[in-house]
Amino acid sequence: MNSTVKLTFAFPILTTLIFSGCATNSPTDAERDAEAARNAVLIRSIPDSGAALKIQAAKEAEKRDRVVRNINKAPDWFLNDEANEDTIFVTATETSPDFQLSIDMAMLSAKRLLTTNLGEIISSRMAEFGGQTSGSDGEPVFTKEIERVTKATVAEVLLKGYQRDRIQVVPNGTEYQTYVRLKYPTAELKKAIASEITKNALVAAKVRRTKAFEELEREIEAARGSRTNSQSSTETK
Repeated sequence: MNSTVKLTFAFPILTTLIFSGCATNSPTDAERDAEAARNAVLIRSIPDSGAALKIQAAKEAEKRDRVVRNINKAPDWFLNDEANEDTIFVTATETSPDFQLSIDMAMLSAKRLLTTNLGEIISSRMAEFGGQTSGSDGEPVFTKEIERVTKATVAEVLLKGYQRDRIQVVPNGTEYQTYVRLKYPTAELKKAIASEITKNALVAAKVRRTKAFEELEREIEAARGSRTNSQSSTETK
């Protein structure tokens, strides 16, 4: 009697536990929807290599188009080399959202290039003078004075003599792009070299006796005579 009663009561309890367990393990519709949403987010977060390549290709194409546009916008005088024995030319270009700043930046870049070019010319000429100066090889004082004259000459020619030969400002997207060209007459450069050498007593005492300096003075006189003849011809016309 007691065993039968125990089994009768145990069976409903066991059945309830089994079905309760099944009900607990089965996800609800809300849980399934949430899981699906999470999976969708994860799938979207995985990079699409094909799309990335297309974006990169579009960016590269835009860069190439910008380069072509910039070349087409450049004025002819900016790309042509018109350097000659009488004049040194340098060109530069800069961009800026500000109109005046684009001009100032282009001028600054051009001046830096002019400084480099003139410095090389002056240094070469000074080295020629030093090479023809007897007894000055390895002389520290003379070498130092030559360097000082070279720097002074560069500073002198940059203070005066150069001219802004050409300038053009064009739109470049949302910015201004300025093209500029500076020029410096070689006759003025030669006069500046001779003038700075004369100012330095030590350098002048040795350099003025060299053939290189005599040639420099002849070049200055020739340029002065050419300019005089040109002016006379203009006045006659």
